[in-house]
Amino acid sequence: MRFVSSRDIRNNPAVLWKDSETVITVNGKPKAVVVRIEGDPKEILDFIERMRVQMAVEKLRMFSLEKGLNRLSEDEIEEIIREARKQK
Repeated sequence: MRFVSSRDIRNNPAVLWKDSETVITVNGKPKAVVVRIEGDPKEILDFIERMRVQMAVEKLRMFSLEKGLNRLSEDEIEEIIREARKQK
């Protein structure tokens, strides 16, 4: 994997194709990943979306563990849901 600044890509776009994975940076911070594809682009994009969802679920799971929310009873969860619905 290679890190390339957006400025370098403007000056020489071919730099993206030197490696199979390239991380594009802006002001030194990663902003995007370019991956060489083999196969159907839609299948690859669907796979990436599934990975994003899995990452989001994992973040929620870790948040729950850190806050002790994993120890809530079913009744406590239902009460939280009722209160949230009332606020809408």
